[in-house]
Amino acid sequence: MLEKLGYFFLFLALGGWIYLLIKGLLDAWPEGIIGFFVIFGLGFIFIKVVSDRLNNKEDDYYNKNVDK
Repeated sequence: MLEKLGYFFLFLALGGWIYLLIKGLLDAWPEGIIGFFVIFGLGFIFIKVVSDRLNNKEDDYYNKNVDK
């Protein structure tokens, strides 16, 4: 229960941080567009890494069968 509450507050803080980041980038327009490119680039790389990890059968095998 406490762990879920902790994750909730971290997610809430992350949402507030992202909101302030985007607001700051919009206030710094047009120079702020560079920040949007960085955010989108990091987001796409993060999605690629997570999807590669979820779809890698070899990693799943070693996680289940090795070092036990």
